Formats: sequence, structure tokens, C-alpha cells
Amino acid sequence: MSFLKDLGALRILLIAAALFVAFMSPLPGTGVDLDGWNIVPTTVIPASMPLIFMVLMFDFMMCRIRMSDENVRKKFSFIGYLELAVALFLLIMWLPFFLKIGQ
Repeated sequence: MSFLKDLGALRILLIAAALFVAFMSPLPGTGVDLDGWNIVPTTVIPASMPLIFMVLMFDFMMCRIRMSDENVRKKFSFIGYLELAVALFLLIMWLPFFLKIGQ
């Protein structure tokens, strides 16, 4: 319970959103569907991935800044590296999709 309390509600939601978006990555070459609920996995999720990635990186940077305080260094070190791991996982899951776009 202390671990979740240390993370805080916003970080838990950010990590959950990042993991959700990571597992919703479309297959490379998937077309855009603008009709009905298919708009979510083909346009909304790919558009939100870079935003979530940048927020993770911003919070990682803020954790690094907070690590300057000796009293909370261990706590923010763990939180920062957890977010960095989630961001790396997000990037790995989406890399094939973005490489296909670049071709």
C-alpha cells in the first residue's frame, strides 16, 4: 500500500494509460478507419501515444529534480526509473508502427 501511496493517483493513472496505449498499438500498415468506434484504435490511440510518452519523460525529469533532496532521493529515484522503463516499453511496442509510417 505504501508503494501506491508513494506513486500517487496521477502517476498511477499515467502509467496505466501508458500501458493501455502500449498494448493498443496497431499493426504496421493498418489503415485509418474514420467510421464508428474503429476511429479510436486507428486515429485516437496513435495520436495520444506521443503525448503520453512526453508526459512520462517530463515526469521523469521532475523526479530527477526532486532527487536533489536527500530525504526523498530513494523514493523519486525508484519512481523515475519505473517511469523510464514504462516509457521504453511504450516506445518498443510502437516502434514497428512508426517505422512503417516512415517508409
